[in-house]
Amino acid sequence: MTGRFLFTGGTLAEGSVYGALDDTQYGQFNITAEEIIARNPYLFNVSQLAVSNWASSTTGPSPSRSDSFVMNMTRFLDDALCSGDSDIDAAVFTHGTNSLEETAILFDLLINCGKPIVAAGASRPWSALSADGDANFFQSVALAASPASRGRGVLLAFSNRILQAFWTTKTVPTFPDGFGQTAGGSLGEFLNNMPYFFNTPSQPVDKHEFDLGAVSADGSYPSLPKVDILYAHREFDGNSVLDAVRRGAKGIVIAGTGSGAVPTGKAEVAQAFEEGLYIVVSTRSPYGASTPALSPTYTKSGYIHPLQARVMLQLAIASNFSRDEVADLFEGTLRQATMPSFIYGV
Repeated sequence: MTGRFLFTGGTLAEGSVYGALDDTQYGQFNITAEEIIARNPYLFNVSQLAVSNWASSTTGPSPSRSDSFVMNMTRFLDDALCSGDSDIDAAVFTHGTNSLEETAILFDLLINCGKPIVAAGASRPWSALSADGDANFFQSVALAASPASRGRGVLLAFSNRILQAFWTTKTVPTFPDGFGQTAGGSLGEFLNNMPYFFNTPSQPVDKHEFDLGAVSADGSYPSLPKVDILYAHREFDGNSVLDAVRRGAKGIVIAGTGSGAVPTGKAEVAQAFEEGLYIVVSTRSPYGASTPALSPTYTKSGYIHPLQARVMLQLAIASNFSRDEVADLFEGTLRQATMPSFIYGV
């Protein structure tokens, strides 16, 4: 495999001055992309990697990087993989795990030529006792090199499991097995550090492939539309929705209670909706769906959880989706499948 390695840093590249027992206060001894490759001599059995460095002291840790920064990474990777004269078979990118799922779903929704893209990260620094980064990185490269990875969207290799980026979420901050799927389960596992898939290639039914050109005519991607996430709770104040509008939000995602309820503040939410705000209500529960309402007002996100829903809504607004189109984007397949005629009374 001839692959592109996008290096963005993250725990996988970080070490600690406090020794091998530290796995929370690291970050003083960072290694480069070339050093990561050198730590994995077995890589040369499966790939040739060209490094693209997207990490520097000015970009900061992964959660602090702007949407514009990640969109420009997306454009770079799309050009490398999907241009007509591309000789790159696949790509691997390292990423800090605190925001890996947000970057992964952005790639997943915008890079659509079918070539494997695999995320690699670590829960422990390279200096830690039983560090997990080297194994995760090797497995990500082996996964990208596998022909069986084509046509599955962006993947994540983590702790001997193969995960689909569309459903991936960070479940535990510090455990090596720190990622899970909000729906669907693992796609496969690694045996002898080689990938084994449980099923033939498929894509999530809720996934929509956006067009990079439609998202922004400006190739430098100065920004994406501002979309905030609000967390519903007892005595939820609907004025927080109106405050988000005043601060320039074009849309909001509410992490609702249960299957996507807004417990209080409904008048303010309705006011913001009437004023044209895009509103998507997800669930704050770790698993399960925000279910469509019988008489819809704001959109429910189905099985798509808040972080992923935010990215999808940003891309939809940037692509000039109407609110009806946004509702169909999130609810369409779920409403059709789960709202049979006896519920409508016809």
